[in-house]
Amino acid sequence: MGATYRLLKILGWAACHMSPDHAQTFGRGLGHFFWTFVPPKRKVLAVNNIIRAGVTKDRHRAKEIAKNSSLRFGPLGISMLRFPLLNRDNIHSYVTVKGREKLDHLKEEGKGCILAATHCGNWEVEGAALALYGYPLLSVAMKQKNRDFDKFLCEYRSIPGQTVEYKTGVRDMLRRLKQGYFVGLLCDQDPGDTGILSDFLGQKTLTATGPAHFALLTKLPVMTAFIHETSPWHYEIIIDDPITADEGLKKKEAIQNITDKINKRLEAWIYKYPEEWFWLHNRWKWTDRYYPELKGAKNGAVKD
Repeated sequence: MGATYRLLKILGWAACHMSPDHAQTFGRGLGHFFWTFVPPKRKVLAVNNIIRAGVTKDRHRAKEIAKNSSLRFGPLGISMLRFPLLNRDNIHSYVTVKGREKLDHLKEEGKGCILAATHCGNWEVEGAALALYGYPLLSVAMKQKNRDFDKFLCEYRSIPGQTVEYKTGVRDMLRRLKQGYFVGLLCDQDPGDTGILSDFLGQKTLTATGPAHFALLTKLPVMTAFIHETSPWHYEIIIDDPITADEGLKKKEAIQNITDKINKRLEAWIYKYPEEWFWLHNRWKWTDRYYPELKGAKNGAVKD
């Protein structure tokens, strides 16, 4: 057990012994601490992403959005450190699920689904809450370079009842889905040359096709779950209608169809809550590299 793991465990113990108000204050402080260490180039990238996406034309407003989007990582981290305080008896006091009947229907039929996971809002609380509400949730995670940090993440994500696995093969994923698991697959990161072009935030964007592929393989729907903080330590998860391919489409067309629908739903949420998405990552890195002719091309619409 390394020093990083021990430090995180101490922070977890401290966070669990703080009052909610003190934990919120500590989280905001951590957010500002994190922001001071974000490289200037990364901050500029975030601002440019926001303007490029058509969220606003005002650079000052874009800077505010970029900063607030990053500051939330403090409270997000503290909320995860406080996972030992959550259980099935009290989760309803912190998180409500709107559209829960859509997940209940799948669970009652013994069917799994593909959850289109995103970096919107407090995704750590979202996963924990869905697991505590009794849904068999499998989070497909990425192994962290720091072994201590990786161990801590897996341990704390498992506390509420999530099953955490690293990127697994197609057979393993299919097995989990057939067992009735709700499998979370990220859909909002740059997939590189494995993605397909899809309309997203006003421009053609390389997008991951994992959710669409598994939906077609299993004949199960893709579900979206977005989380919004309504007040300190209180959240609402929105479950929207199942996403399936339109009838009569061939496989390639169906993958495009499902991927486009996911992006459209994610885009609408980001425009509604731009400060709750992760703008610091280079979302169009590989799109610009493989399709330089598309760079900066967008529909011109600005959402204010």
